[in-house]
Amino acid sequence: MNFRFVSRESFKIVGIKKTSPIHKIGVFVPGIDQTTHEDMQTYFEQVTMEKVNEILYIAVDHTDNLVDYYFGFETTAECPKSLVELIISKQKWAVFNLSSTSPQTLYNTWYYLFSEWFPTNGYELVANAQFFRVLKVDASYELWVPVARSKL
Repeated sequence: MNFRFVSRESFKIVGIKKTSPIHKIGVFVPGIDQTTHEDMQTYFEQVTMEKVNEILYIAVDHTDNLVDYYFGFETTAECPKSLVELIISKQKWAVFNLSSTSPQTLYNTWYYLFSEWFPTNGYELVANAQFFRVLKVDASYELWVPVARSKL
């Protein structure tokens, strides 16, 4: 599976927040469909008067049964009253290219990460946002996973 490392300073997301039950296997698998993606992109552009070339699907604040889930986009602009703001802290990310955001692709990717990638690459998952990045320009998909060198 193709991946790269990206180190980023903190950045701001503006969007919509929902709290949902965590998937039964405990990983971030959002319900994404093209209609939702396109509708959200149009809505964000209308509300912010800003061109939106990508949508981020973000999971943060996991508890035993719930996760805060954001649909949004990265911006430096002020957050409109109808949306919420999320600051994602400075982090090193492992970024994986995906062929789609179908549930099967996502399950297979998470399975690969925990069964093969983490054990053989010397990294571990850390507490920070996990997100999918959907780029409108080339219809590509990326999974951004917060990582740090394994302490083992």
